[in-house]
Amino acid sequence: MNKILLFTFISIAHFTTSQNDCLPTRCSPSGPVIRFPFRLKDHHPERCGYPGFELSCTSSGITKFDLQFPLTASTNKIMVPFNTTISVGSIDYKSQKILASNAIPRSCLPENLNTLTLNSSNSAFEVEALGYSDGYTLFNCTNARDYGINVTCLSRSSYQVMAFASVYEITALPPYSSCFKMYNVSYVPDSVFNGRDDEYGTRFYVRWRKPYCGNCEEEGKFCRLKDNGAADETECSTGESQQGKGASRKQQPLIAGLITAGTVLLLFITAALYFTFTLMKRKKNDYEKIENIIENHKDMKPRRYSYADIKKITNNFSEKLEPGTLHEGMLIDKTHVIVKMLNGNDCERNVDDFIEEVERIGRMQHENILQLIGYCVNGSKRALVYEFLPRGPLEKFISLQNQSQNPGWEKLLQISIAIAKGIDYIHRACTKNTLSLDINPLNIFLDHNFHPKTLVFSMSGAQGEMKYIAPEIFSSTFGVVSEKADVYSFGMLLMDIVGRHKVKKLLPVGLWCVQWFPCDRPSIKEVIQMLEGENMPVMPSNPSFCLCQFQQTQILYYSSGCLRS
Repeated sequence: MNKILLFTFISIAHFTTSQNDCLPTRCSPSGPVIRFPFRLKDHHPERCGYPGFELSCTSSGITKFDLQFPLTASTNKIMVPFNTTISVGSIDYKSQKILASNAIPRSCLPENLNTLTLNSSNSAFEVEALGYSDGYTLFNCTNARDYGINVTCLSRSSYQVMAFASVYEITALPPYSSCFKMYNVSYVPDSVFNGRDDEYGTRFYVRWRKPYCGNCEEEGKFCRLKDNGAADETECSTGESQQGKGASRKQQPLIAGLITAGTVLLLFITAALYFTFTLMKRKKNDYEKIENIIENHKDMKPRRYSYADIKKITNNFSEKLEPGTLHEGMLIDKTHVIVKMLNGNDCERNVDDFIEEVERIGRMQHENILQLIGYCVNGSKRALVYEFLPRGPLEKFISLQNQSQNPGWEKLLQISIAIAKGIDYIHRACTKNTLSLDINPLNIFLDHNFHPKTLVFSMSGAQGEMKYIAPEIFSSTFGVVSEKADVYSFGMLLMDIVGRHKVKKLLPVGLWCVQWFPCDRPSIKEVIQMLEGENMPVMPSNPSFCLCQFQQTQILYYSSGCLRS
């Protein structure tokens, strides 16, 4: 089917070219439309495009653009001659900008600026970054391989030329680095320095100032080179005047027959292509929407990381912690962190809600809440970066296999109280009703002194073991989902500790928390009072429950007079 489609496109394109050499085209069905001021190399004649606006196609259908990157140095008056090849994701002809990625250098940056002269920019292009845009500072260093971005074409065996994006990165250099400053440059994508083509490469906009065709686009017309005008003089056209000389009378029936046959073939495959085009278009629109949303929240506290940053921080996800989606990582300043990769429904949720949730959790400040440091939104890739606690998850210390590391009954009681206080903070201190809904021993981490902190991200929903999830989450028959769902999860956590260690005071508190109906459970503040009280808490009137199997799924339910382990 693909061969038939390719043959049809080639046949129609070949004969239609005689009608109009400058018809719009693409490198692939999902690629951007190529029309004036651009032209496609080896497809359009030179008269179809503006000088310097020549695009090309790779064998895989990617649209490429060779241009002199608009790069300035130091005073922003020194133009640096720097040739690059960029991948073109989309072209917006009304706003005159390209969504680009993977800027691969075709020349190297100069070692010094002495040979360059001060002049104003004559480039038709300017770059607009998505996110960070303050440029870079180049340093010559004798020992700084793990810092900044290596400018490979300038580095030698005895020294490295490193690019630093901020003062924060420069101050992280160790004293033995022996670095001296070379010069500043305006914004360029990371790939310009290392010359690597990365599928997750940094995205950025390239705008063209001339030719200006915005007035033509607004009037529903097309821009083109002016007949009998200067080499770069343009005019608006309805499109009819772009038609070349008509085909001969002998060719017209043949052309009509080929076009008709191609149209019939295309009708058969349109249904399959429709779903593909729709999906690709939605992904492109989603990406632009994500970047717009993030731009509106650029001043929020948690730092944004790219997916490439996340891979570097986690050493390509090599250090996995016990919970399946958590990884240990290290920032550029050697700070240890926990990286939580989101998957499934978490990556399909509304981006605006995700950013709002990140901003809300980033503002949380409590001794029993794990601090959110940063986040990543890169297409379908989403991640959260939290502070690191050395003893790891609570699960390790309430496990029967780790009795040698048992923190002791009194310490377990203190841990339980601290966890409850963290949950209480979540319930009362947030501007919105933020429920953790994922309280279990794998999401609670301990520091050197066994001080617990809970990992919070409410959009993850109920993802833990079945036994920690309140029944009303599965069925409204048992009540409305509220903060009492967290109380239930906390109660099951206490029951888990009791079942493994037999801490007597936690047993009645846990039984109160796991009452089947939300209205029978105490609030988290009442739980704290019972745990901190000097007297043994009173047992609930119906304290027993059974653990049974139903359709191979563990379900907790109340029954009279039975307590099974």
